[in-house]
Amino acid sequence: MINIRNISRLKAAGIHLAISAAIALGSLVTMLALWYPPPYFKVMGGNELILLIVGVDVAIGPLITLIIFDTRKKSLPFDLMVVALLQIAAFAYGMYAMQSGRPVFTVFTGQSLAIVSAAEIDPDELAKGHTEEFRRLSLTGPHLVALAPPEDPQELSTLALVSLTGFGIQQLPRYYVPYDEKKGQMLATARPLDTYKPSNHNDEVKLHDYLAKSGRTPAELRYLPVKARHGLLLGIIDASSGELLDIL
Repeated sequence: MINIRNISRLKAAGIHLAISAAIALGSLVTMLALWYPPPYFKVMGGNELILLIVGVDVAIGPLITLIIFDTRKKSLPFDLMVVALLQIAAFAYGMYAMQSGRPVFTVFTGQSLAIVSAAEIDPDELAKGHTEEFRRLSLTGPHLVALAPPEDPQELSTLALVSLTGFGIQQLPRYYVPYDEKKGQMLATARPLDTYKPSNHNDEVKLHDYLAKSGRTPAELRYLPVKARHGLLLGIIDASSGELLDIL
């Protein structure tokens, strides 16, 4: 066991930094592998939340240790305990925010695809899903579903008014149906990939690389925009089966 009275200020901060970095790295790997499989991390706001975790746990925590560490202080163990508790609280908040922001459903809305996070679905609404699949928030990437809007004009009008507040029908699992039921509509709505014009060179390179790796031609594929919290993605669809092949 390390006697804190026998180590230097720099060594104490270095140990704190190493422990904090290991925890942050392990958490990041877990989040990327489970909660935010590619390409969802950036477009779901993961970068900002990771900056919070890294900033507090990897930078600020060890920096405070460097400032307050003085073996002559009788209160040193208590001071370090307070720093550790504050750091744990900040880390717990960051992890909670990350799991709340994770993508849980990719929803075909009839015109596009929309990625819905766990935080966007009210627990009471989640319980109204017609099947177990629609009543569960995934921990390993979003489930692909489709929407079946209500036919009642009054209900449609209410949903339209509610949508003005930023709350959309895609966040209501009671209107979810299996994606396979809407594949025909998906194919009718999706556009031929050979008509897609990348907005910049980077997107053009990514699309070219995808086609090269998949061995498919643009004529065999269609696309739909995929709306996410922090940007747009490109949904690649098989022109024959309507299967969603990838999201770029």
